[in-house]
Formats: sequence, structure tokens, C-alpha cells
Amino acid sequence: MTIFQTAGGAGLKDGVLALITEHIALAEPVVFMLGFAESIVFVSFFVPSTVLFLAIGGLHHAAGGNFVPLWLAAAGGAFAGDVLSYAVGRYFRGEVANIWPFSKKPEWYVLARAFFRRWGMAGIVVSKFLGMMRPFVPVVAGAASMRWPLFLIASAVSCLMWAGVFLGSGHGILALLGW
Repeated sequence: MTIFQTAGGAGLKDGVLALITEHIALAEPVVFMLGFAESIVFVSFFVPSTVLFLAIGGLHHAAGGNFVPLWLAAAGGAFAGDVLSYAVGRYFRGEVANIWPFSKKPEWYVLARAFFRRWGMAGIVVSKFLGMMRPFVPVVAGAASMRWPLFLIASAVSCLMWAGVFLGSGHGILALLGW
């Protein structure tokens, strides 16, 4: 008996795949919300979407799902979260450092601000792959009055890359395992 089989003879693998296949229409809304939550400075602490993207990408592939809509939904959610975070930073500008979580951990604001000042547009892209920086840099970009078009381009590129890397890795891993 393998770990993918239960005592009753039915394979755990088959049961999981049947469940995922039955509910595959929920994959895009779920990854949209996870990408959105991961990009919001106040919510991202509670949402481990990077790890979840690996799992969802793999299970989605195993259930026969199409990668492109899943990828675009995740990137779209992250982009919407980035835009909201940027808008919050832009609205509060000088007060951002006094808002939670920055008010409790001022070093996070200092670090994100220094990172953004040094790297600019490239920092928006790179920060998507740096867990602690991911939700903070868009807020700081807004507070620093980065021009909207530059922010939107950098955010769109970073969100497409980030979602593609983690969902695509999940798709690839289970493909290699033969699921």
C-alpha cells in the first residue's frame, strides 16, 4: 500500500483529484483573492499565498486545469492589491510611518523606503519575490509619490512574474511526479 492509497482500496490521489476536478471553477477566484491578500500590507501577514500557489498550481495541473487563466487571475489579484496599497500610501503620504504595522515596527518602513529609493521601478519588481518587502514597497512607492504609470508598469510586470513562477512551479512539480 502506498501513501496514495487508503485501507479501503480507493486511492487518496484519485480522491484528491476528483475533489479538485469537481471544484476546478473555484481555482481562479481563490488565487485572485490570495494574490490580492498577499499584496495588502495589513493582510499579508496572515496569508501564506506563495506556498499555497505551489500547491494550487500543482493540483490544478493534476486536475487538467488550464494554466493561463489561473496565472492571470493570480497576477490580477496581486496587481489589484498593489494598486490599493499604492493608493493608501499616496493618500496618507507623510502619515504612513504612523500607521500600523509601521507604527509598531518603524524599521520596516525605513527598510522599505531605503529599498524603494535605491531601486525604484526595479525595486517594485524585485520586492514581489522578497516576502517581507512584498506588501510594503507599493505603500512606500505611493507615499513617495512615484508616478502612477511607472508604478502600474512595474507592478504589472512583477505580478505576472511572481504568479507565473509560483503557480508554474507547482504545475511543473506535479507534472514531473506524473500526477
